[in-house]
Amino acid sequence: MTNRAVSTTLSYTLTLSISALLITGLLVAGTDYVNDRREQVVREELTIIGHQVASDLSRADRLVRAGQSPTVRMNQTFPDRVSGSSYDVAVENQETLVLTSTDPEVSVTVSLEVKTDLRSGSTADGGVVQIWYDKGPSELVITDV
Repeated sequence: MTNRAVSTTLSYTLTLSISALLITGLLVAGTDYVNDRREQVVREELTIIGHQVASDLSRADRLVRAGQSPTVRMNQTFPDRVSGSSYDVAVENQETLVLTSTDPEVSVTVSLEVKTDLRSGSTADGGVVQIWYDKGPSELVITDV
């Protein structure tokens, strides 16, 4: 008769253990999925913002080349954060714009097609981004507002 009580207790303990393992496995898999999806969303949003900034730089470039002594200053409002992560926009060189988020750390590169020189290393955080023409060195600059 005592064997029946042991098998019930053992069965109950095994059921709880297996259930706990299955739930833990689901939570781990779910967390990885959410993190991967969040990184993908941040990459997509940075790509969209990067293309908009590149378009604004091209437009400013056309305005500079069309005028004899141009004054160009454009403000564009972008989201302050992408999927809860802050980000910055940087001119890497004449042909490349780099957008980088902080958490998760994602970097996106966007190609530029401008003929006016760009100030290499000029950066702006998310939010209102200003593109302006500096007549002194004859270059386009990206800054925060």
